[in-house]
Amino acid sequence: MKKENFKIIFFSPKMLRNSQRQLFQLERLQDEGFDFVFLDATKYYGTVATATEDIILDNKVECATKQDFIDFRNNLPEEPVLFLAFDFFMIPAAPILDIIVRKQDKLLSYFTKRFSSISSTSGKAKELIFKALRFSDKVLPLHRLKFIYRKKFKMFIPDYYLCSTEYLIPPKTFLTVKKSHRIVVHADDVNNILENDKKHVIDPDKKVGVFLDQGLPFLNRTHPGIYQEPIPDEYVQKYYDMVERNLLNIKEKMGLDEVVVALHPDAVKFKKELEGKFTSFRTFLGVTKDLIRDAYLVFGHSSTAISFAIFYKKPFLIFKDEFIMNYHPRVKKSLIFFHEELGMRAIDMEENVDINEISKIPLDVKKYENYTRKYLKDNNIQENAYYYAIKKIQADMLEKR
Repeated sequence: MKKENFKIIFFSPKMLRNSQRQLFQLERLQDEGFDFVFLDATKYYGTVATATEDIILDNKVECATKQDFIDFRNNLPEEPVLFLAFDFFMIPAAPILDIIVRKQDKLLSYFTKRFSSISSTSGKAKELIFKALRFSDKVLPLHRLKFIYRKKFKMFIPDYYLCSTEYLIPPKTFLTVKKSHRIVVHADDVNNILENDKKHVIDPDKKVGVFLDQGLPFLNRTHPGIYQEPIPDEYVQKYYDMVERNLLNIKEKMGLDEVVVALHPDAVKFKKELEGKFTSFRTFLGVTKDLIRDAYLVFGHSSTAISFAIFYKKPFLIFKDEFIMNYHPRVKKSLIFFHEELGMRAIDMEENVDINEISKIPLDVKKYENYTRKYLKDNNIQENAYYYAIKKIQADMLEKR
């Protein structure tokens, strides 16, 4: 297996976005001679790929049927290849992974965009479980239990696991992946922050507020596996009216120079539905990090992009209403988490905002830093997480040849 011919396959069952170009540093991989392919399985899993970047489309193979996956496997080179797949799919996509990943191949499972308390065990229970697992892990090869784990949960067992922080290594990983194959670097948001192209989309010397569009009225369409309750049509218009009214009100009362909207990546799927929405503000797509970095204040609900606000230590104002708080337990839990654990102030969009409530929006630096260590970054590695993991696994595979 020659170094310059090292083949990487990005398994994409649910989404294929332009943002993956930067996330995986595709130009860098290409310049260094890596041979990579996006296995686009979105049609097979009933979703739509939205990627339009040439570097993705020119290196994409579509698989829409089971036979397509078999053909894909049969066309792989004899030498080992490396698969990358989001950890969430180790169970639902196990039947397909069993087809395409051969005995000589390796699979890196990654979970680098975990959403604080929503996706992990919390509190004393977590600490007790982790303490026991970490202690046992020092003296016992716990990963040898992987065959039991696979049989019980019908899970595809990855060879490597990439995670954001030590705190977020899930219990199952101690029981399925050996210690030297657990790679901890940082969260996806930190990958974006480490990029050198610090472009200024808004004037950092002005008081600009940034609203994080979460595509909230379309959650049941973008994440049907989680949010199954339909959102009433009458609420959709009411929602946008409330957001606009509150943003304009806060802009005036706080003396902001401007308020802009950072659109959710899935906004490209809802161009028609978004016509006539956010008309009072400039909207941007694909530059959320840059907007938040230069913002004076950030608004939103429970978007994962809140991590940027925390990393850059920006005050954050939570928007909520009765419908949002009662729509789904996951949404409510995340809003309460940020409000209580990080001291972020929340306002009810249905009520008139009191200037005294928002004149001084709190920012608890210690809580922000603690969140960063737990969920974003807890080490000094200054490298793209995926590139770092790929290079490590490449070295391991070459060494074993």
